[in-house]
Amino acid sequence: MGRLARSRSSLGAQRQVHFRAFPKRAGSGRRQLKLLQRASDGKSMRTPPSTQRALQLATCLACGSDKNYQLGHWQEMPLSVINLPRTQAAAKSAPTFELDVRRCGNCGHVFHTRFDPDAVQYKDASNLVFNNGHGWQQYQKELAQRWFKEWNLEGKLVVEVGAGDGEFLDRFRQLGAEVLAFEPGPDAEACSRLGLRVKQNYFGAGEVAHFSPAAIICRHVIEHMADPAEFLREIRLGAVATEQAPVFLAEVPRIDKALEHHRINDFLYEHVSHFTEHSFRVLFEEAGWDVLAMESGYGDEVVNLAARPRSRCSLRVEEPTSHLKSVAESSRRFSESVDTHVHELRERLADWQAAGRTVALWGGTGKGAALINMCGLNADKAPLVIDSDPRKQGAFVPGTAQVIRGPGACEESGVDVILICTQWRARDIEHEIRQRLGLEAELFVVHRGRIAELTPQLEI
Repeated sequence: MGRLARSRSSLGAQRQVHFRAFPKRAGSGRRQLKLLQRASDGKSMRTPPSTQRALQLATCLACGSDKNYQLGHWQEMPLSVINLPRTQAAAKSAPTFELDVRRCGNCGHVFHTRFDPDAVQYKDASNLVFNNGHGWQQYQKELAQRWFKEWNLEGKLVVEVGAGDGEFLDRFRQLGAEVLAFEPGPDAEACSRLGLRVKQNYFGAGEVAHFSPAAIICRHVIEHMADPAEFLREIRLGAVATEQAPVFLAEVPRIDKALEHHRINDFLYEHVSHFTEHSFRVLFEEAGWDVLAMESGYGDEVVNLAARPRSRCSLRVEEPTSHLKSVAESSRRFSESVDTHVHELRERLADWQAAGRTVALWGGTGKGAALINMCGLNADKAPLVIDSDPRKQGAFVPGTAQVIRGPGACEESGVDVILICTQWRARDIEHEIRQRLGLEAELFVVHRGRIAELTPQLEI
């Protein structure tokens, strides 16, 4: 289940952190609370922080440094997790955006600098993420049980920000917590169908003051935010102003492994941020939170933490020289590998086709769609794209416009090679292909910039 660290990491302990204490004045909490109160008693719809304009981000979203290294650049990338095209014409004409991925030279955070929040409207479309994998479901079950027990949430109010379909939050209700979902998008209806109390609103300081939650859960949301530090500062302000200390339980994809394995398709336009374990901690500390626990999980593909607000915030972070040199060198190696990665994949597909093999790409949205577009795998090069999620079947890959078919197409087409495009869930997909579907095609995955057969011995 990863590594648990209830104290600062050794690297974190080396960082020189300078703090500014907020002065305490009589009645200051009441005055701040008045500023946070809402005319509609916490029920109004509002635009989330930092979605007022298109951004050209020059500074790190975690620590604020303006020093960074380019990891990769793509001039035309479509969205891949929302607004899935339902016609071939719509897929071919899908809007594309510049994707400029950089790594902070100070804390190592990865982010892209050409983000237009107006192009990514979660209120109007669901985030189509596959969550039914055997291993992923088991991981979520164990995580909910552990958080519930460790933070003593029996009978207490647990709020989830960006609750999606509500399945994770519902685990806390079943365990004995009072729950409240905040989901501004269409998935709010799924929360309601589970019987959850749901607010189709964004969550901010006013909601903290109004609802006084014991715990705030925010999983796989922060990486989508144009200014995650502003969001965390706002939540902290609402807590400090009303003398609350909710535990903030957050989880994001962990980019460390993708960087180590030189995976390019982890970079989605919708993900403004890609957190290393270190930069995730830095983000919270810089925004005025004490990190109480942190661990990686699900094969080190995600990182989660627990934090509480403090009454003072950090002003400046200085990283040790050894860390700065390591970030610079690893960033250079990654950038140099991008073209090799693309060439290897295209050559291998061509070789399979020349040998008369029938190849299917597994994964038509998200990181699968990103890989297809980054490598220019149009319908001539990769005509067959498979996805087991019924919501995606019959739709089209944005940009390249292949129709996304169900697993039954593998047998119909005589597929004997399947390339799994979503590396971080490769074992769950393998389990589904072998155990549930009974397909016997050879399985491959992109691994460390090369195409590798997915054997039990392969460390992915």
